[in-house]
Amino acid sequence: MSFVPLRLHSGFSYLESGLRLERIPVLASKRGYLSVGLCDEGTMNGYAPFFHLCQKANVKPIFGFDATVAEGFYSLYVKSEEGYRDLCGIALLASEGKLTLDELRKRSQNLLLVYSCDNALFRESYLGKDKSLAERLAARLKGFPEVYLGLPYHPNDKDFLAFCRAFAESHSYDLVAFPEIGYEKETDAIVLKIMKAIRDHETLSEKEMKGDGWFLDEATAEACFSPREIALTGEIAAKTSSFSYLRKRGGLLRYENDEGLSSSAYLRKLALNGLRKRQGDPIPKAYLERLDYELGVIDKMGYSDYFLIVGDYVNYAKTHGISVGPGRGSGAGSLVSYSLGIVTPDPIERGLLFERFLNPERQSMPDIDVDFSDVHREEVVLYLQRKYGRERVGHVLTTQTIGAKESLRDIGRVYGYEEREISLIASAIVDDKLSLRDDYRRSPRFRKLVDEDKYYLGIVALAAKIEGLPRQMGLHAAGIVLNDDPLPAALPVFDQVDGVGYVACLERDYLEEQGFLKMDLLGLRNLSIVDCCLSLIKEDGGPTIKSDEIPYEDKDAIALIRANKTMGLFQLESPGIRRALKEIDPTSFEDVAALLALFRPGPMASIPSYAKRKKGLEKIDYPAPELEPILKSTYGIIVYQEQIMQIVRVMAGFSYGQADLFRRAISKKDADKLAALKGGFLAGCEKEGKDPVLAKRVYDLIYKFADYGFNRSHAVSYAVLTCQMAYLKSHFPKEFYCAYLDFLSSSDAKFKDTVGEAKDLGIDLSCPSLNRSGSGFRIDGGKLIFPLSSIKGLQSGLVNALLDERAAQGEYQDLFDFAARGKAAGLNLQTLIRLIDAGALDGFGLNRPTLRGNAPAAMTYAEMMVGSDGKQVLLEGLGIEKPAIRPFQENKREDLDAEYAALGMMVSGSPLSFYKPEIEREDCVPLGKIGEREGLFKTVGIVKEMRAIVTRKGTQMAFLELYDETSEASFVLFSEAYAKCFAQIEEDKIVIVTAHRDMRRKDAFLVEDAQRLED
Repeated sequence: MSFVPLRLHSGFSYLESGLRLERIPVLASKRGYLSVGLCDEGTMNGYAPFFHLCQKANVKPIFGFDATVAEGFYSLYVKSEEGYRDLCGIALLASEGKLTLDELRKRSQNLLLVYSCDNALFRESYLGKDKSLAERLAARLKGFPEVYLGLPYHPNDKDFLAFCRAFAESHSYDLVAFPEIGYEKETDAIVLKIMKAIRDHETLSEKEMKGDGWFLDEATAEACFSPREIALTGEIAAKTSSFSYLRKRGGLLRYENDEGLSSSAYLRKLALNGLRKRQGDPIPKAYLERLDYELGVIDKMGYSDYFLIVGDYVNYAKTHGISVGPGRGSGAGSLVSYSLGIVTPDPIERGLLFERFLNPERQSMPDIDVDFSDVHREEVVLYLQRKYGRERVGHVLTTQTIGAKESLRDIGRVYGYEEREISLIASAIVDDKLSLRDDYRRSPRFRKLVDEDKYYLGIVALAAKIEGLPRQMGLHAAGIVLNDDPLPAALPVFDQVDGVGYVACLERDYLEEQGFLKMDLLGLRNLSIVDCCLSLIKEDGGPTIKSDEIPYEDKDAIALIRANKTMGLFQLESPGIRRALKEIDPTSFEDVAALLALFRPGPMASIPSYAKRKKGLEKIDYPAPELEPILKSTYGIIVYQEQIMQIVRVMAGFSYGQADLFRRAISKKDADKLAALKGGFLAGCEKEGKDPVLAKRVYDLIYKFADYGFNRSHAVSYAVLTCQMAYLKSHFPKEFYCAYLDFLSSSDAKFKDTVGEAKDLGIDLSCPSLNRSGSGFRIDGGKLIFPLSSIKGLQSGLVNALLDERAAQGEYQDLFDFAARGKAAGLNLQTLIRLIDAGALDGFGLNRPTLRGNAPAAMTYAEMMVGSDGKQVLLEGLGIEKPAIRPFQENKREDLDAEYAALGMMVSGSPLSFYKPEIEREDCVPLGKIGEREGLFKTVGIVKEMRAIVTRKGTQMAFLELYDETSEASFVLFSEAYAKCFAQIEEDKIVIVTAHRDMRRKDAFLVEDAQRLED
């Protein structure tokens, strides 16, 4: 019988293997192996992808598990469904650190055990340190129903192998060929060494290494193992063959109600009550008919409990002050979801289709994803765990793999390469989502670097060996799994994250195929911003507004979006979408929804036509008169998937369920199915009496747009949130900016852009203030006050201590009072100067040069006023007087530069304001908005740095960095421009730059001219 490799460690052994899981079936197939065994250390996380990869390669998967207990390691193999579930229990105990040999025995009655001779027990006996091998081994293996000894692959250790064979024969153990495989080729032993160095934070010098843990070919196996030892690998494979991995193990939870009604009857009652609240009583006929239809489909497909569960936890959130999003995905097309308050937009009013979400022809689990305030999302998860039991509600696993750039950084650390060299290579990578091999193909700069320098080639070659390997497991940001039976009895889980509960060891895509209910409970920062804004409005004496009652069809909100004042608005912040927004010039909610659907790589090409047709600059062409009602709102352009479904229904007479299947299939461009799809569509058109030429034309149009079409339910739902935020921003701007800025890091580029936009809209902003700032942004006297935490270099501990001191002892009275009280909190001269530069001490009535000049004296005074314990302020009765203030002349320009260094922007003013007429005359674009410009433009800024280099041709070029009061930008001056402009450009001087976008790199700008504004 052919050799079967039984003990392969894949990357899912997490930094214990150099073998990518996807390579295992490929290598097995190449070597002619019919079966292959996955036996990762302490985890079953790789089972699902391993199964599917093996199916694709026509290789039989064998499911194993290396369990480590104090007495050694035990390789277990699944023989049956019972054995699989027992192994799930073993894996859970292992994750909790509770696995013992007794527990292993108890749960191994449906498992097969191979005990490797690589265990220390055999080594110690071979070396003569232990003469009781037989007795000790018998004690360890007692209670396991089916045991083999595993003979490792050590071709250079023949004496040890002979010892193992002799022992097995003399004690009647079956000895099976059992190499431990952890990398692909014999020379790949270095990969395993690198992975362990990453794990243990060690360094290496060797870059090549051979080892025994490679994926043996059959000839090598036959040369090392006996026919009997090889035959037993096939015997073990045969004993595991009855186990079927892919089967239904999960079940939908039942939602219990207090009224004793069936789930379908209770859902109907709640839906009718909810619809009456939203539509009035009596309920309009169209709504009743749609509700009846949807409830019938939901009941028939067995999903009533699903809707009740979702409706319940959404209701819990809303009644406990947790913001819920207006909807996402296709679930917003359900009137039942609307009636239960799960989604905001009215699906009938908005033309959203239930069948895009759920229909009898589409036999898959429904998927209602819900957004919650990210600050409170975990409260909803805890509610589910309390309601249904911790053992029935779990998180979902995600695997973090080593990406291209990460692999380079790991190699840099392990081998001690200079960071600048690694950064140089990493910066040449065009897309970190691609492999190094693909980046080599796509990036000329990366390819040139590798081709022309063996030093860099060596680094990349090592990095390529480890990229794509799993680094660690983590929690999916949104996924939650619910099950009717306890999770540990039905699937592998681990429980090693404090306070989280069980984590399913099936990644999200594999849960549904085994019948487990997966839900996405997403934490959305925008909802937390909305919550904060509503609280500020109420605190400021404004109205009390509930988050789900914020208007989203408001003319002022649309006007704000149209004016491109979109910082902080959901999905409208990037320079790209702001350019598209400018082109489309939205005048309605529908335009915003269409923009969100169109702004994606494929559909983006339709934006110019949409914009021109909207403005009457391009003829609107409908493929057929009957399609005008479907395409009228999008000016004859197919934007939404639902439009495709409607077209198919009108043209070919398909049901909506059939139309959705058609849409899904055609969007995948499956060549085998396309002929049948086209034939079915054309036949349906003929049956409906449509012209054959027209039918073919419409089919071709659908084919072109099918994979471009966006889910309208999703676009409309997200447009609701976008426009709700625009409503708050247009009607309560100070509160909105205050809330939004509070959720941004001051180092975030959006922070500066937002401050710039707020200034453009006339919002007054004030530097941090010792006596007025809080822990976050706040509104004070009609101004937005920066928090002390926005000052660079200030530790959070010091900030909190200064705020606590102010709360306990009152406001700081002057420079010396602050120095003395601050000293006890950890203030030193450097941080005092930084606070002065940021404007935090402006309230003391002294100019900043005077404050800076007297800061050393203030700290000397503080030293005398603070006791040796650093905490107790000495009594002023000792007669220590405050020093006299020495005045210094004000220098506004130096103050602003220091303020920029302290805050990363200028809040109190700008040197550019001294040249406002000249700047306005030149029609300069602010630095923060140049990303939105096409073609030639002028901008103005202060020179931060100009770095000149000599090119390979011997000419000079330069890299220029400019900043203004809120933003920074980088420019390139090629040789001609550098020669023309270099005399005008000097550090700290203001220049007007004429530039254009580099067509090859969208984030680069090329200078054509530069003129200094200052003398």
